[in-house]
Amino acid sequence: FFPDNYQLNAGEELAKLAESKNSVVLGGYLATISTAVMILGLYFLAKTINTDKSISSNLAEISGLLILLTFPILVGLQGTGIAALDAADRIDAGLAQGILEGARGWDTSLSFIMGISWFILGIALTMKKKFYTVISAIFAIAGVSAILDNFVEFEIFALIGWMGGFLSMVIMGILTVMNKD
Repeated sequence: FFPDNYQLNAGEELAKLAESKNSVVLGGYLATISTAVMILGLYFLAKTINTDKSISSNLAEISGLLILLTFPILVGLQGTGIAALDAADRIDAGLAQGILEGARGWDTSLSFIMGISWFILGIALTMKKKFYTVISAIFAIAGVSAILDNFVEFEIFALIGWMGGFLSMVIMGILTVMNKD
């Protein structure tokens, strides 16, 4: 739904967004809903393993708090393309570019926090043996890769971090639904 904006400045990104306005609007709303569901799912997963006073429960609680910390801003960031297009249409292209640049800063810092929360939750899941240990460990590794993606310009960290994290979440979600009584 979103045009590729990798290594574009804000003006170039705005032009790409304007080329596919309907896709950006639809994608923005879908991304908002899916991000909210993802974050709430991770929070409730962390909450379910916070059952006692063990180290893994404490790690799960910390992870859940970090995940909740990111909720309002990450959900809001999903609509920045829509907000930028609206600002360009109604007010000024400079404001629209400012919205896009501001979102990049928030995205970077929140990606870092999200990676930390994934790593901590992956460790807690591995210690609790909540899912297959391999899946929980992959989730922890995805968190480390997501953190490293903020500091190192190797595309493999982004791929392992974000795609590994999302794939792990889907598998954990399916396993959770299958194991419900």
